[in-house]
Amino acid sequence: MTKNDPDVDNYIAGFPKEIQKLLEEMRLAIRKAAPDAEEKIGYGIPTFTLNGNLVHYAAFKNHIGFYPAPRGLEAFKEELSGYKGAKGSVQFPFDKPLPLDLVAKITKFRIEQNLAKTDAKAKKKTPVKTPKLSDEEQVTEHIQKLDPELGKVIETIRQIILGTDKEIGERIKWNNPSFYYTGEMKPFDQKEYKSDIAVMNLYKGRIMLVFPSGAKVNNATGFLEGDYKDGRRTVVFKDLDDVKSKEKTLKSVVEEWLALVEK
Repeated sequence: MTKNDPDVDNYIAGFPKEIQKLLEEMRLAIRKAAPDAEEKIGYGIPTFTLNGNLVHYAAFKNHIGFYPAPRGLEAFKEELSGYKGAKGSVQFPFDKPLPLDLVAKITKFRIEQNLAKTDAKAKKKTPVKTPKLSDEEQVTEHIQKLDPELGKVIETIRQIILGTDKEIGERIKWNNPSFYYTGEMKPFDQKEYKSDIAVMNLYKGRIMLVFPSGAKVNNATGFLEGDYKDGRRTVVFKDLDDVKSKEKTLKSVVEEWLALVEK
């Protein structure tokens, strides 16, 4: 087995003892399933790599997030049906035992996927056009290019929004990560941006979340800022602690926005 990565040690040490224990359990289960994998911090969270990214995991307010890529979850859809999640991720709540055997199975499946992908590349005799990245992969690539500390904040906001509802999708829009409603809606003019929930604005490191139609959401708490005539409202986050302190309110705003969708 490979040695512990000091950056991952520092990540885990930043949480309370009970959360550290859960993170170490995840770490050990993955390492036993993938003894040859390398450990590092990727996208601001613990990551295992073997012929490319294998799996990621992270701690949040009420759960441990596990990220084995969409294809890594699809094959275990039934076994994961009791857990919340989004495309490419699943949430293991703190009040339930971690399904470590399932984590190991998914990790081994991801190893097979990566090895198969590597073998396929080796057998290619002529170069082929690189396939276009999926929307999720484009967002991940965008975050990966950011400063690590900023990337950690953006990834946390990303998971909060995606974890609010399974019908929330993501993509790069206006050169930044954005989130939109993927479900059925009444026909509308695309210029009205009625399906767009929120778009990030990361100009010069500023962490702003813009809600194109935020004016329709009840804003009694003052969480949403601005009084733009076009209906936009914004939220500015200072850092990771600020995001975590506003997680519940952010989820509530997104849930209210979804409840107002014209279906």
